[in-house]
Amino acid sequence: MPKLDLSGAKSIKIETRNLHGDIKIQYAPITQLEYAEPELEIKTVWNSDNKNVTIYLSYEKGDFLSKFFSFSKTFREVPINLYINEKVSDLKLDLSAADLNIILNSTNVDVLSIKTSAGDLDISGFVNSKYMEAFLIDTKAGDVTINLEGTTINEFKLKSAAGDFDIYNINVTNGEFSFASGDLLIEDSRIDNLIINMAAGDISIKKSLITNAKIKTASGDISIDSLSRDFYCEIDSASADIDLIIQGKDRIYLEGSIKRFSSSIKSNIDLIQKADSSLSSQRRILKANVMSGDITIQGIEIEGEPEKEDHSQAEKSLGDELLTVEEKKILELLKGEKISRSFAIELLGELGYKVEEAEKFLKDRGL
Repeated sequence: MPKLDLSGAKSIKIETRNLHGDIKIQYAPITQLEYAEPELEIKTVWNSDNKNVTIYLSYEKGDFLSKFFSFSKTFREVPINLYINEKVSDLKLDLSAADLNIILNSTNVDVLSIKTSAGDLDISGFVNSKYMEAFLIDTKAGDVTINLEGTTINEFKLKSAAGDFDIYNINVTNGEFSFASGDLLIEDSRIDNLIINMAAGDISIKKSLITNAKIKTASGDISIDSLSRDFYCEIDSASADIDLIIQGKDRIYLEGSIKRFSSSIKSNIDLIQKADSSLSSQRRILKANVMSGDITIQGIEIEGEPEKEDHSQAEKSLGDELLTVEEKKILELLKGEKISRSFAIELLGELGYKVEEAEKFLKDRGL
């Protein structure tokens, strides 16, 4: 394969036009670019100190009709191998279209920026320092898989018009994800500050720890496992079922609007409802604005902490079963003899219970 010598480069930028690259990037002692298409047009521009290089790749071969109507040009698959050594710290890719495979093992990349109109991305491994300042992806279409094996990233930004993102083993200070459509999976990770804006798609965060989160979605279910003990979380959704696992069973301050009859909230943690935002210094805050969908909150004990004694007889009889705020209030009033049993059944009816279901609900709790 023809080779392009890039020795001495610390910063590399690649721009492609009229081709679909099959691009693989990995470590090698000598920085160089290999390409399998001999008719590939290549232009390199170095800065004055020969440390930064921009590589322009284009494929202009084709008949008149294919060029005029843009037939096949963008989809011309061109295998390209980029080998980078430990001197390269900045890597930027502006690609017309590409299937991209990046292996970061043994590299010192500090900033990785990828922009592409189409193609699947697979990024794995970790840099020598296990720290990256910035990791940025902007893609119009294509699935993305990222497994960084515990690398810490200061700024992690993902933008996609269509495609699924699967993300594993990252530690992020500031993460910002913006998707038009597609599902998002985050697993075995930690994110201090997370912002997600999504038009349509499911969000699934598994075996991970999130401290601060702001999530806005038009449609799609949301599952988070788990929010940290001192979390702050905002969720704004037109239609979503939301499952939250939260470390610790201390009370949660709930703000926002849950639409009655089209939404409900169930929790095994005490919820303190607030109508305003007067808790700026308080943690364990959930702000939820949900038009349609159910919210389920489950508090879990943190390993090493003693189980807190629960003095509520209703809670004891329920174990870990989740109740809505309204159901808990009815049980509390009935137990305190502030309402009659018949009125409790009537109130449960307002929540959608049939008479026999309300009777069983109270009987199962010894009332």
